[in-house]
Amino acid sequence: MSTQTETEAVEENPPRWARPVFLFITSLYWLTLYFYVPILSPYVEHMGGTLEMVGLVVSAYGLAQLILRFPLGLWSDRLGKRRPFLALGFAANILGCLVFVVATDPWVMVGARFLSGIAACAWVAFSVLFASYFPAQKTSQAMSYITFCNTLSIMVATFIGGWIADVYGWLAPFWLSAGVGVLGLIGTLFIYEKTVPAQSTQPITTRLRSILSYRELIFASLVAAFGQYTTFATHFGFLPNYAVEIGASKTQLGILAMLGMLSISITVLLSGTVFAPRIGAKRTLVIAYLLVGIATAALPYIQTIELLYVSQVIAGLGRGAGYPILMSLAIARLPDAEKATAMGFFQGVYAIGMFIGPVSAGTIGGQWGYEALFLSTAGVAVLTAVVALRLPGKA
Repeated sequence: MSTQTETEAVEENPPRWARPVFLFITSLYWLTLYFYVPILSPYVEHMGGTLEMVGLVVSAYGLAQLILRFPLGLWSDRLGKRRPFLALGFAANILGCLVFVVATDPWVMVGARFLSGIAACAWVAFSVLFASYFPAQKTSQAMSYITFCNTLSIMVATFIGGWIADVYGWLAPFWLSAGVGVLGLIGTLFIYEKTVPAQSTQPITTRLRSILSYRELIFASLVAAFGQYTTFATHFGFLPNYAVEIGASKTQLGILAMLGMLSISITVLLSGTVFAPRIGAKRTLVIAYLLVGIATAALPYIQTIELLYVSQVIAGLGRGAGYPILMSLAIARLPDAEKATAMGFFQGVYAIGMFIGPVSAGTIGGQWGYEALFLSTAGVAVLTAVVALRLPGKA
């Protein structure tokens, strides 16, 4: 592969319609993944699952990504293609939703959630393909745009999902997810993909050594893993169960998730364009995860749904400020032909937090209750801020 070929690929400009079409399909992708998430944990309990079982179901989503995201990134780079992996993501989630519909045992739900985790692995290809629509110096801007689309779509999905479950029953969000997934699968046919040189002749060990030479990638992956622990132990884990315990309806579960995602979407846009340029990436990350820690530590002492809303707005501000910076650090300095491999590594490592978070929190909650669950998770958030101080360079 020649340097000239790489340069030509990077400088190839996408058509004007490429970005809006891509963001629309990205929205469908996150809608189909998250319509049922606000009611998932309470639904597992409704079907007879313990808190430990809830943790296993939620963590299966992260387990699939822990196992598959890095290999899929390697495969994508070897082929020099991203779009087939987008289609795979939609197809896997459609199947997972249908399994949820017929599942009567929580263990079957573990398998269904694993399928949705396979679907989430397509985010590697989504992120890298969209970044290829921008010059390298605007990677942070690209990540802010696509992460804003991600969070806005999840916000809409979680509100609609909670409401539709209240009106039409537990299974309605799963059917809705499957239907939107079909639309998204068809939509992938219209996504523009620029030519990226395939890497089929380069040994995997060589490529792995190449990407691991970038300290920013390793740093970003570790911080993101700690960050995802807190997110999947609370916001996408046991917070809905706690909300139900203090009297929340399914619609209120949707509002709770929506408000958290709304605040995330606000700081996602400001993170790469305002916060990091003005106060630096390191300070932004430290402040962000301290906010998450404070909001999480308050949870076991909150007894009204209104205060839960406030806590998730605060936590969301922190999550939204941190994630785009980490995504940008992971791939900004790498050549296009290695970005899917690097993004697969980044997302595979942060999936460790998505897996361990719900399992650990479920075990702690099952043994010692919600107070221990949330306080231990707050401790992880503070640890995330401490690790962020190790950011390479003067960022």
